[in-house]
Formats: sequence, structure tokens, C-alpha cells
Amino acid sequence: MEATSSRGNITNSLITLTLLLLLLYWGQGILKPLAFACLLAVLLISPAKLFEKAGFPRGIAALISLLLAFVVFFVIFYFLSTSIISFKKDLPLMLQRITDGLTDLEMWAQKKFHVSTEKMQEFVNTSTEDALPSASYIINTTLTTVSSGIFLTIIIFIYTFLLLLYRSLIVRFFCSLMAKEHTPKIHTILTKIRYVIKSYIVGLFIEMVVVAALNATAFFILGVRYALLLAIISAIFNIIPYLGIFMACVLSVLITFTTDSSSTVIGVIISLIIIHMIDSNILMPKIVGSKVKLNALATILGVITVSALWGIPGTFLAVPILAVLKAIFEEVNSMEPFAIVMGDDEEVQSASKPMIRRIRNSVMKTVHIRMKTPK
Repeated sequence: MEATSSRGNITNSLITLTLLLLLLYWGQGILKPLAFACLLAVLLISPAKLFEKAGFPRGIAALISLLLAFVVFFVIFYFLSTSIISFKKDLPLMLQRITDGLTDLEMWAQKKFHVSTEKMQEFVNTSTEDALPSASYIINTTLTTVSSGIFLTIIIFIYTFLLLLYRSLIVRFFCSLMAKEHTPKIHTILTKIRYVIKSYIVGLFIEMVVVAALNATAFFILGVRYALLLAIISAIFNIIPYLGIFMACVLSVLITFTTDSSSTVIGVIISLIIIHMIDSNILMPKIVGSKVKLNALATILGVITVSALWGIPGTFLAVPILAVLKAIFEEVNSMEPFAIVMGDDEEVQSASKPMIRRIRNSVMKTVHIRMKTPK
């Protein structure tokens, strides 16, 4: 009987996950803006409650909180759009640098591999014809999709306002779906989800600001032309766990290569790697990791899966979605194994601490010996 019950639980869990993935894929047109709106609503619940305590009606309090968030997003969007327009003006120069780089590559290949001039020239011409329209197409597409992005932003803000306005009804809806004895567990799940998401977003914003400041400082010292823009974009890419650093490196190297010297490109790569090491080993565990508590395997699989279902928005929404699912799985007995496999491994953490402690003690001992040694 126990074996049959276990097989039934496993089957039900797998069916639930399959239906969830199908729902995410087929309903992405509705669920993607709704997911962003839910994250924003969770973040704005606290200021909305403050305005409500001050005597404002719930609708007015939600509207004021939303307007404050809109001002912040507008300032960020205005800065990024201005920087991108300035970046577009320098696009012909960047394309010329790419052409010059391909010409230098041609000369080097001819000397190194004794390739004929005709074959190499054909390769360079083909590469140039393929690369130039591609770069122009990307920039033009980015600018032409601004209108659709603005429309999507409006939809997200409308969803957020309605979620803040009718949040009590939504809670009652979830409670009415289950039997009355499950009402405390529903409230526990919703409270846990709100805490995890709010802590994650606030921690992620703090981490992003710190990383952007470190990137900007390093890029300004190196003399990178688009230092501030690249610093902010790299910090935004840093939101994507484990994969964002590679995307930031590729983009920064490509732009820096076309506007600065080779030594600057190497400096940018080294700076990004060092800052990423500081972030992943100090900032992320202290600011974000302690709230979400997802292991690296679950995070990478989640990012790849959600990005495959939802594209680029999925890479940014993957971790919050995983955190919400983990909070739900922890409270549902049949789904608890999935919460276990998504969580941190205490044995890995405890095994790494002695190693770190030995390295620290060794360094301290060496420093102490050198300080005692007479000069």
C-alpha cells in the first residue's frame, strides 16, 4: 500500500509540474506581464499600506505608490534611451573599427597560415557584409520596439494597480479554493512568498547599484568611452545568475573593442571578472542568497527552462518564479521533495568552511611571521 501511495504521489507531482510548464508556455502572452506586475505589486504593498495608514483610500494609496515607482522607472528609462541614442550616433565609427579589425586579421592570417590573398579577401568581404547589416538591424529594431515596450509597461502598471487595489479579494480567492482547514497554510504560503520576493527584489536592487558603481569606477579609470552605460547594462545582466557575466563580458568587449584600444579591452575583461568574483562570493550570499536559498543546479536549470519558455523576460523572472515555487513546495507535502532538491545543501556549505578557514589561518600566519621577522 505504501509503495502504491508513493508511486501515486510521484505521478501526481510530475503531472502537476508538466501542467505548470504547459501553462507557462501557452499562457506566456498573459502571464509574462502579469508576473512582472506581481513582483512590482509585492514591492509596493508596504508603501501603499503606509499611505493607507495616513488616511488615504486604498485606490489613492495604490495610485500614489504606483506614480512614485513610475517616476523611478522613467528616470532610468530616460537615461538609458539617451545613452543608446548617443551610442547609435557613433555606430558608423564602430563599424569602421570592425572593418579595420577584419583587415588586420586578414594580414595576420596571411603571414601566419600562408592563406592566399583572394580567399582571405573573399572571407573578409563576406564577414563584413554579414556583420554590418546585423549590427544596424539590431540597433534599428531596438529603437522601433520602444513603442511596444511602452505599451507593455502601461499594461504592467495597470495590472499592478489592480493587484494592489484588490489584494484582499485575491487572498480570499485562494483561501476559498481549498477547504477551511487549509486556510492558515494558505496565509503562511502567501506571507512567505511576499517576504521572499520583497527581500529578493530589494536585495537585488542594492546589489545591482553596488555592482554598477564598481563597474563604473573601473571603467572610468580605464577610460572606457561608454563607461556609465556599460556599467549599468553589465549590472542589469548581472541579475541573470551565472550566465549574466558572460553576456556582460561579450557586450562590453564588443563595444570597447570598437571604441578603445586592445589594452582597454583586456582591462575591461579583468575588471568584470574581479567584480563578479566579489559579487558572487560576498554581495550575493549576504544580500540576496540568504533570502532565496536556491542551489546553483536548480538556479541554472530554472533559468534555462524559463528562458526557453519565455525568452529574454524569462531570464530575469526565473529566480523569482523558482523562489515562489519553492515556497509553495515547502508547504505542500506531496511536493516537498522538489523543495529539498531546490534548496541549499548544508553538507556542501559545512565542507567548504574548513577549507576557507584553513586558507585564512595560513594567510594570517604568514603575515604574522613576516611582521615578526626583522628587516
